[in-house]
Amino acid sequence: MSAIAGLIHLDASAVDRDTLQRMQSLLTPYGRDAQHSWHQKNAGLTRTLLRTTPEDSLDQQPLWRGSEKLAMVFDGRIDNREELFEKLGINDAQAALMPDSELVYQACQRWETDAPQQLLGDFALACWQPHKQRLWLSRDPLGMRPLYWYQRQDLLAFATMPKALFAIPGFTKAISEEQLHDYICLIPRSDSKTFYKDVYHVEPGQVIVFENGERRTHFYHRFDPKHELHLDSDEAYVEAFREQLDQAVKRRLRSNGAIGAELSSGLDSSTVTATAASLLAKRQQSLVAYTAVPREAFNGPVPRGRHADESIGAKAVADRFANIEHILVRTGDKTPLDDLQEVVELLDRAPLNTCNMAWWIAIRQEAEQRGVKVLLTGSMGNFSISYDGYPYLARLARTGRWKTLYNVYKGLKQRQRNMRWQNMVRPCLAPLVPNVVWRLREAARGRAFRLKNYSAIKPDWSKQMGTQQRAKQAGYDTSFQPAWQGRQQRIQAMQTMENGDYNALANTYGLEMRDPTADVRLIEFCLAVPESQYVGDGHFKWLLRRLMQDSLPPEILEAKTRGLQSADWYEQIDRSLPQIREELEKLKAHDSANDYLDIESLEKALDEWPTNSARGSQEVELRYRIRMLRGLSVGRFIRYADEQNQ
Repeated sequence: MSAIAGLIHLDASAVDRDTLQRMQSLLTPYGRDAQHSWHQKNAGLTRTLLRTTPEDSLDQQPLWRGSEKLAMVFDGRIDNREELFEKLGINDAQAALMPDSELVYQACQRWETDAPQQLLGDFALACWQPHKQRLWLSRDPLGMRPLYWYQRQDLLAFATMPKALFAIPGFTKAISEEQLHDYICLIPRSDSKTFYKDVYHVEPGQVIVFENGERRTHFYHRFDPKHELHLDSDEAYVEAFREQLDQAVKRRLRSNGAIGAELSSGLDSSTVTATAASLLAKRQQSLVAYTAVPREAFNGPVPRGRHADESIGAKAVADRFANIEHILVRTGDKTPLDDLQEVVELLDRAPLNTCNMAWWIAIRQEAEQRGVKVLLTGSMGNFSISYDGYPYLARLARTGRWKTLYNVYKGLKQRQRNMRWQNMVRPCLAPLVPNVVWRLREAARGRAFRLKNYSAIKPDWSKQMGTQQRAKQAGYDTSFQPAWQGRQQRIQAMQTMENGDYNALANTYGLEMRDPTADVRLIEFCLAVPESQYVGDGHFKWLLRRLMQDSLPPEILEAKTRGLQSADWYEQIDRSLPQIREELEKLKAHDSANDYLDIESLEKALDEWPTNSARGSQEVELRYRIRMLRGLSVGRFIRYADEQNQ
């Protein structure tokens, strides 16, 4: 993995080498193993490298060959190397000495801006063609590596993280109020804007070309909601799924060090861990599996339907594989505020789930000490391997397939006796009822858009920004929306995800995060599978359950409750009450933070902090874990941005 940056002086003046060096220095924490720059006339490129694959030892970026009239910097990992070798006519002897960056360089020579559609893996790249005075940027279809850009009349710049752009003289961290507002309100980001004015991100699956004072963009990849796969039998879908999943995991096992995995008690991480362990066993390699757990003897209240200790299910998975070393990770006396400043500075934005950062960091620190170079995750599993198929019920109702719907419901009821009929009726009837009826019903029952329940936004500012209208413009209708188009629903959700910054953050701990459930080919397969394969035999997530029925233990496959991350979060708040009060005082004294955040209500919430079993209620979760901690996170980001400008 690398961090990359570049400067192009559009007025033909010589590139500012001091600025390029500052950009490189700011990106060094994301690429600790090597740092190099290239400059020629009005252009300069820089790359800082973290070696995570065997081929990374051969990386010589930035790449430039005058005869080819192309300069390039590349951040990422290419998973279809053999396919590209064949297409590009590269023999085995050449391939053995070729890092991913050189392979991509040759692809860009051959196909220019069409090269990204030939690449499989996590990547961001920048190509400069001086003879055309053309720069083009691109990212992978899931946006697993970040890339930002900035343009003014005389200058064009790009960087892995925004902080490197602020090395440019005269360019400051001015917050974009629109994007900050939407982030506080959890309105999905739907375009290239960021938290900073005049800083934009290359969107996943996009190519941006800057040439002759113009900017052109196109998407080289889009998931197809209409494509459907038709196989001969239920078993055929399982076998095809097995091949796709194995390949997705295998593609992510190329490493120059130990391999680890995040292992919870959920289906996604359990599936990734079990599959990786099986594949590594054939190579006589081990896997280190990390499970975040509360303090020992924790027995506090948790919301209904959740469990606090995920180590029980995780241990049952690990015990099935002799090559898994299972490690429980506890955060000790850490509080949500302890690492917040460092995380904000490295992310260049506010983390969304503040209370989870303690174990997120603890796992990566422990992995770093053990020499782990690759950490497997299953973050995108809900959209791919563990899609539950729930919209299938609505589709059956919408198409009038009542007999099939009855049989599906009967099977679910037999297998899941605690399922209430209300859980079935609403999604089934939704497609048959005009949306206006649902709006009236929601309003009558007092369930209209209650922003104050989960957001610390200041009411006056919310009204000024037109929160309701902005939410609808972003495709986030606050009224009830019948969900019967499962594919489209998943595709739209994936388009709002932004994983790149967190993956870059992990690089500062000397390792690379890889998510097999975010594999493009695996996702395309899962999207194409008919909805009927996801609900059957009395189960949601039927396809994955059939695949893993012999690999995962009953503690996972038959679990009646879901794990709760950071289940002891309220004990962390207990320890940090003085810190929180001090932080709120600083925010009150800060003009911008006080304009954006409802500090008074956060202080009131702190005064009413519960000390009994009510801590496990949904109301307390919303008011404190979501609203308060996210408010504090955003407040720290606002202070960070403003302090940098002083």
